[in-house]
Amino acid sequence: MYLLDEYVATAPGQPFRLFPFGELVKGGKKRIINAEIAAKFRLPHFKPPIKLGSHEDATPAGGFIIGLEVREDGLYAIPEYTEKGGRSIEEGDYRYQSPEVIWEGSGLENPSTGELIEGPLIIGDALLHTPHLGEAAALYTIEPLVREVKIMTETIEVPKGWFEKVMEFFKAPIVEEKPEPDPEPEPQVDAFDAEKYEAVQAERDEYKAKLAAIEAETAQKARLDMYGATLQEAKVVLENGAEMLASMTDEQADWVIERFRALGAQV
Repeated sequence: MYLLDEYVATAPGQPFRLFPFGELVKGGKKRIINAEIAAKFRLPHFKPPIKLGSHEDATPAGGFIIGLEVREDGLYAIPEYTEKGGRSIEEGDYRYQSPEVIWEGSGLENPSTGELIEGPLIIGDALLHTPHLGEAAALYTIEPLVREVKIMTETIEVPKGWFEKVMEFFKAPIVEEKPEPDPEPEPQVDAFDAEKYEAVQAERDEYKAKLAAIEAETAQKARLDMYGATLQEAKVVLENGAEMLASMTDEQADWVIERFRALGAQV
């Protein structure tokens, strides 16, 4: 497997993903994170720190979380970085992050009202080299160039020659033109090189389309798994129920699930 890492860090101030949707396992305990669960997360009565390099409380903060946002693929944190933290992000000092969570119970007390703040709460985050969530907690944009990718039942073989053609094209020497007293005609692009480049582009587009199709199938399976788990949690038995919900928009599916839960509460 080849990875073409663009080394593009999350820009300071840009939201980053705390949790992807799906099943998470920590300490042997499984948790399902979906849009409904993500919407329940809150911040405490203070701005949770974004620690630089460790979960220890004495670790200097490189910024703070000022808000949460639920997106199509998970729960995101809206950061506010310090000068040092923003520089660490820009220079790529850390590739990953690891959220600090109180999942349930009255973990904190509001000192102004005495009210117990119920979980789930995001009480902090740490920029790390080795997070529990692995690549799911990456702060970098990574585009895979795959020699052999196995997703479900699909396999794509990327010919070695194709990759060598790309590298050969970009390694071609650059000839600098020297100014002459009289204007010179513009250099013509060698016809053979132009055809080679067009062929490489065509192959690239073909493999890109195949990868996009596989990603779409993977995303659909993730929706089926999520809605299957949701129906099971709601104790709803419905033939092909997960497929029906997955064919709807998120808003339509959420509406149907709420109706099921309301009906279950009346039984």
